[in-house]
Amino acid sequence: MANGGNRPIAPVRKLIGAGLGTVATFIMLFGLGMTSWSIVALGVALLVLAVALATVRGGGRTWVVGLGHVHSASEPPTQYAFGRCELQIVIDAPGLPPRSKKIIEPRVPVAKWPSLGQTLPVRVALDDQRHVRILWDEVPTHAENAATIADLPPEYADPEPVEEVLIAQEAPPWADRAPEDDFRDDFPPAPDPLLDDLAGRPHDREPVVVHQRPGGPVVLEGQLVEPPAAGPLPRRATPAQRTPAEERFDRVDPIDVPLDEPADEAPPTPEELDEAIFGPAGAEPAEVPSPISGVGITLLVTDLDRSLDFYRELGFTEFDRGAGNAVLTSGATRLVLRQVTGAAPISRRLVHVNLEVDDIQAAYERLRGSGVRFTYAPRVVNRGTKLEVWAAAFKDPDGHGVALTQWRTLADA
Repeated sequence: MANGGNRPIAPVRKLIGAGLGTVATFIMLFGLGMTSWSIVALGVALLVLAVALATVRGGGRTWVVGLGHVHSASEPPTQYAFGRCELQIVIDAPGLPPRSKKIIEPRVPVAKWPSLGQTLPVRVALDDQRHVRILWDEVPTHAENAATIADLPPEYADPEPVEEVLIAQEAPPWADRAPEDDFRDDFPPAPDPLLDDLAGRPHDREPVVVHQRPGGPVVLEGQLVEPPAAGPLPRRATPAQRTPAEERFDRVDPIDVPLDEPADEAPPTPEELDEAIFGPAGAEPAEVPSPISGVGITLLVTDLDRSLDFYRELGFTEFDRGAGNAVLTSGATRLVLRQVTGAAPISRRLVHVNLEVDDIQAAYERLRGSGVRFTYAPRVVNRGTKLEVWAAAFKDPDGHGVALTQWRTLADA
């Protein structure tokens, strides 16, 4: 059910109204002193607003009464009649969806302290479900609940009468049997339909004496109900005759052949083990193919014929030629010359071609005699921990830096 009532004016609204009224009075007096009716009108409007805030009550809030199912509750105090209670309830009210809410009640009577599963009457605001109030005046005390249970009929006094009815069942057949009946021989056993077709129990049958003979069993006393079926034992089949050719290849069973005795052999020597593992001594290991089979370089030249003559003097051979380009080779090295027009001068530091030779001094003397002008004579240009590089530098007709190089080990040096 829903009810309504006028809400009281909040103290905050009263405070705001008082402050606004003070400001409005100051503005009105200021406007009168300045003889400015517009300022006076503004002060009057503010004063009316302040009075409305401080005196006009809001519309009534609509409440609806429902139930709150207790899911959890804090422990009650042991030395006081009232205490602070923290509740977690599920609200079930008409026209509102079920909602779980935590409520903190600062003053709850210990005699009405809620328990888990208890249902409490609550009042919920329709416009804002966060406003929930528990109607403690309508909550019965624990003593009143106990008296209500005591007034119930005897069949409903048990707190769980339904479970007893559900688990009730008929007594088993052995329920009326006394414990001493287990040790009595004259106690009649339960009838067994499987034994009804038998002539009698085993102790009522006539004993049978049977004598076993090679020709078959002979009954000396009594009578067999089902005499065993006597018959000669089956004989093994005679193997068929085989041809001489089959007997010649099947004279000895391979399973019966004795194993050969191991021959007395000397253990392998360390040299034989090394040869078996690493191969014959002195054999060179197979070369692992390299991912790079050679190095080639392309030079941009301004006069293809002039550059061809120059590099032929160095020892290159023309391998192929096209329109404005030529391919020169020397061993695994390939040099591509491509003719361009209007090329800018080339800095020797940007392009430098190293031509490896076996004897740098002899190559230096040969090229110098053919007219090549060297920048410097053969000398060491780089030295590492194992090798050092000798070089003699010069330029080609287009200004490319070229050098004769030879790698030498430090021991040879």
